[in-house]
Amino acid sequence: MTLPVLALVSALVLAACGGSQSAGPPRTARVERAAVNTGVESSGSVSALGSTNLGFPTGGQLTSVRVSVGDQVTPGQILATIDDFSARQQLRQAQSQLAAQQANYDRVADGTSVGGAQNSVDAAASVVSATKRQADATLAADDAAIRAARAAVSQAQAGVAPAQAALTADSAACAPTYGTTPPAPCQRIPVDQYAVLQAQQGVQTAQQQLAQAQQKRNVDAAAGNLQVASARQGQVSAQNGLDSASADRPNSLDAARAALDGARTQVALAQRGLDNTTLRAPVAATVSALNGAVGEFITPSSATTPFAPGADAPIPGAAQAAGAAAGAAAGAASPSRPGGTQFLVLQNLAHFSVVAPFQEVDAAKIAPQQHATISLDAIPDHTFDGTVLSVAPSSTALGGSVEYYVTIALPDGDPRVHDGQSARATVITASSDQKISVPNAALHRQGDKATVTVVEPDGRQVPTPVTTGLVGPDRTEITSGLSEGQQVLLGGGA
Repeated sequence: MTLPVLALVSALVLAACGGSQSAGPPRTARVERAAVNTGVESSGSVSALGSTNLGFPTGGQLTSVRVSVGDQVTPGQILATIDDFSARQQLRQAQSQLAAQQANYDRVADGTSVGGAQNSVDAAASVVSATKRQADATLAADDAAIRAARAAVSQAQAGVAPAQAALTADSAACAPTYGTTPPAPCQRIPVDQYAVLQAQQGVQTAQQQLAQAQQKRNVDAAAGNLQVASARQGQVSAQNGLDSASADRPNSLDAARAALDGARTQVALAQRGLDNTTLRAPVAATVSALNGAVGEFITPSSATTPFAPGADAPIPGAAQAAGAAAGAAAGAASPSRPGGTQFLVLQNLAHFSVVAPFQEVDAAKIAPQQHATISLDAIPDHTFDGTVLSVAPSSTALGGSVEYYVTIALPDGDPRVHDGQSARATVITASSDQKISVPNAALHRQGDKATVTVVEPDGRQVPTPVTTGLVGPDRTEITSGLSEGQQVLLGGGA
C-alpha cells in the first residue's frame, strides 16, 4: 500500500471518529543565548590516585600477615614477614668475615716491619761507625809500633859507631911482641869486636822489628778496610729492607682497607636482606588487595604498577590482566585475582581519577586542563565535574584499535566513589560563551545547508536558512539567520 493511500485511509478513519477534532499545538523552543559545548567521550574506570604494589624481594614462607583488606596503615607499619633463618645466617657469616678483615687490617696497620727495618738501618750504621773506629785504632797502634821500631833502629845504629871506633883505636894501639905479654889495647880488641858485633846485631834486630811493624800495619789496614766494607754492605741491606717495607706498607694498608670495606658492604647487603624479610608500609594508605596467608610460600615480587599518564593512578585492570595472562600461560582456569601477581596493594582512597582510553581521532582534540563531565554507573543520579590531567604520549592497542589513555581528576569528598567503578567521561574540547543557539531538534540539515522553522506570532511556520557554528550534544550555535526571542519549531520543519 502506497503512502497516499495510507494517508487517505487515515483521513477517512479520522472523519469517521468525529473528523472535526484538531491536532495539539506544535512544540516550539525559544531562540536564546546559551553556552554551547562540544566534546569527545569514552568509557573508563575510576582509579585511586596513589597505588603501590608491595611484595618481598626474595621468596619465602609467610610467617605473619598483620593486616587485612580495607585496613588503613601508617608509614613504617609492619604488614607481613617471611621466614628469616637464611637471612640471619648470611648476616652472621658476613659479620664473621668483617671481623676477620678488621683483624687483618689492624695487623697491617700495627705492623712493625717499617720500624724494625729502621732499627736495622740504625744498628747497621752503628756497626759501620764502630768498625771504622776499631780499624782506625788498630792502625794508630801500628803506626806507634812503627815509630818505636824506627827509634830502636836509629838507637841501634847509633851504638855501632862507638863500638867500631873503640875497636879501631885499640887495634891501632896494639903492637904485640913475641914472647912478651900483650899490652892492654891488644887485650881489649876481642871485647871491642864483640861489642861491634852486638851493636850490628842490635841494628839488624831493630830493622826486622820495624819491617814486622810495617807489615802488620799493612795487614791491619787491609783487614780494617774489609771489615768496614762488610759493615757498610750490611748497612745497605738494612736500608734496602727499610725502603721495601716503607714502599709495601701503603699498598698493604690499601689492600687490607679494601678487603675491610668489601666485608662491610657484604654485612650491609646481608642486613638489607634480613630487613627485607619484614614488609613495611612506605606511605599512609589503605590495603586494597592481599594475596597470601601465613604458612604459604610466595615468590619474589617483580611486577610493577602501570601508571596512567600524568598521575599516580594505575591504569585500571592492568595488574589483573597481567595476573590473568600469567594464569593462562600456566594453564590456569581461574579468574584473575585482585592485585594481579602482587602480594599486597596499597591505595590512597582519598583521591580518585578516571582513566579512559580515547580513540586517536578523539585524543588529538584533548589537552590538559580541559573540563570534563563524568557519570558513574554506580551513581546514576549525579554528574561529576572533572579536569583533564594528562594525555598519554604513546598509543595503546586495544581490541585492534589505536587508543590513548587520558587521566581525568575527580573532585574529592564523595564517599560513594570507589576504585574500579565504571565511568563515562566526556571531555569538553570546544566551548562558546553565551551565543544565540537553538536545540539540535530544531535543525533540519540537507547536505551542507541548515534550516529551522520559525513560528511567527500569528502561527505561521516559516522555513528559515541559518548559518551554524559550534555543535554541542544538545544545542547548536547560530551565527546568522535568527534573532534572540524567536520561536522555532522542534522537529525540523513544517
